[in-house]
Amino acid sequence: MVTGPLQTGPQIVELATKAGVQRATVLWSGVKGPVEEAVEASNLEWTYLQPSPEYMSNALVWTESIRSEGIVREPFGDSLDAMIHEADIGSVAATALTSVGHAGKIYSLSGPEVLTISEKVRMISAALGRDIQFVELSEEQAREHMRKKGAQDDVIEFVLGWKANPPESAYTVVPTVQQITGRPPRTFAQWVSEHVQHFRTT
Repeated sequence: MVTGPLQTGPQIVELATKAGVQRATVLWSGVKGPVEEAVEASNLEWTYLQPSPEYMSNALVWTESIRSEGIVREPFGDSLDAMIHEADIGSVAATALTSVGHAGKIYSLSGPEVLTISEKVRMISAALGRDIQFVELSEEQAREHMRKKGAQDDVIEFVLGWKANPPESAYTVVPTVQQITGRPPRTFAQWVSEHVQHFRTT
């Protein structure tokens, strides 16, 4: 498991350049590391994509408890985020790689709406046509829950700290997906309809 910044940025850029790559998109956390430094020092036309930290696909962690118990257990049920469909990140990347005018740009990306965990659970419940219960965990219960799943203590504290007090950027809707791709970003309801089979018992 990688626990720090990727250190092979120069090698990756060298291989890309030798292969004739001219444009690159980098999924960026907001902190520059060896990859970003190597990309910026190269002749590549680079574009940084900085999506909302909450991807819609993260909801797949609930599949087991929904299928077996009809329950979602999470802390901070009212925590807000503007989660993004992973396909929208891909669409923006594809546009940046295949058209001009994106070199040297940093694109913040989000979904089209701000949702709480409780609202997401209700959407999954509606798509399944059965009641899914949301059980809000205390911080200590959440720590124990994550430990049982194998999460390390530093990861647990980071995740809980983020959910307890997310930065404003995590729950701010931005128009970038529409501006770059020419179509609105996908909703969580759309994502659920595409993946509802993962939550079904049969």
